[in-house]
Amino acid sequence: MIMIYDGYKKYCLSVILMNKICLLIHSLQPGGTERVMSELAAYFSLKQEAEVHIILYGKSRRIFYEIPNSVTVHTPDFDFNNNNRIWSSLRTLFYIRNKVKSLNPEVILNLGEYWNSFIMLALTGLKFPVYLSDRCKPDKNLGSVHEKLRSFLYPKAAGIIAQTEYARSVFLERNLNSNIKIEVSHV
Repeated sequence: MIMIYDGYKKYCLSVILMNKICLLIHSLQPGGTERVMSELAAYFSLKQEAEVHIILYGKSRRIFYEIPNSVTVHTPDFDFNNNNRIWSSLRTLFYIRNKVKSLNPEVILNLGEYWNSFIMLALTGLKFPVYLSDRCKPDKNLGSVHEKLRSFLYPKAAGIIAQTEYARSVFLERNLNSNIKIEVSHV
């Protein structure tokens, strides 16, 4: 099923009907993806009964964009050690998995093409619907490892949010997922 929405916020109307939303992102430092995530968190939190959580899992845990007080931000209680990337990555993967299980959200959204596969690995086998959004050029080659992970993991997502009709066609052509929603971001 493919549905086209006029802007991110109309897509959000269908998500906001849910009461427990988990947003995952690697950073809330200055950047376009990070700004979109902060605005989504603010928008979702407008619903009085909504429980909105952000899991901030990247190396930098500082928050540049304003996040409403009603949104709970979760961060790992350990620093990411670049000198021991494999161990830190595994710890982060299990942190995300355990935190999501404890939150028990109705829906999960992750933004970031380099991180979507990592999130899908972390949440493999769990029952939660996960939506992914690539925020870059849709036919950008992310490298052989990322491309293989995407081809294996993206079809397991509940859906993909594309930014353009062209992005949708690229994702469909690559068989990354058949449930692709298009948002034309005016945020």
